[in-house]
Amino acid sequence: MSTSGLFVFSVLTVLLVALFWFMQLQTYLDTKGIRMRFVPFFQKEFLWEEIESAEVINYGFVGGWGIRMGTNYGTVYNVKGNKGLFLKLKNGKKRLIGTQRPEELQKIVQEILN
Repeated sequence: MSTSGLFVFSVLTVLLVALFWFMQLQTYLDTKGIRMRFVPFFQKEFLWEEIESAEVINYGFVGGWGIRMGTNYGTVYNVKGNKGLFLKLKNGKKRLIGTQRPEELQKIVQEILN
């Protein structure tokens, strides 16, 4: 491999490692709905009137971290762990948003839904 090829490979490797190091999944709940940011990729919003049910569950292993489609939980967004907010939407779709603070998230969901 040439020196310039080695340099490009090294830079791309460092950038890829940095991407995974800084990747975050942020979840915000309020009276309007649930906002999710998968930094640095995208953000989504689920309004409460679109949600049939919401509960914090232990989903086990879904094939890795990141975005997983076609699971028993619909589309799964997670960066680590095995607990998350499972949403059943009124349109029949399912979503699961991973969390590192399941007890706090469950408390907030119950307060908003009641």
